[in-house]
Amino acid sequence: MTRSQEVHVATPNRFMTYMVHAYPDGSALFTWEFAIADYLAERGLQVGTAESDNQFLYPRQDVRGSQDGAWLTAAIGRTEAILSSVHLSDPDRV
Repeated sequence: MTRSQEVHVATPNRFMTYMVHAYPDGSALFTWEFAIADYLAERGLQVGTAESDNQFLYPRQDVRGSQDGAWLTAAIGRTEAILSSVHLSDPDRV
């Protein structure tokens, strides 16, 4: 019997979900989703027609690496840095 992919999920806050897909060959894929419509709705804003069911923020590319704690920590750190760089009131700010 071969081992299939395992999926591990963490929710660091009520809007963010991290997912790690662990494969039998020792590789992993890290991705995330952020419930952007729900987050903005709590602040009196909406995206599009305010249908929040399918309005999530995702990375353009998922990250692949090894099933290693240091790799995963770095992937989460990069995600947090990207999200921290978003400034809606000053979009040209780097």
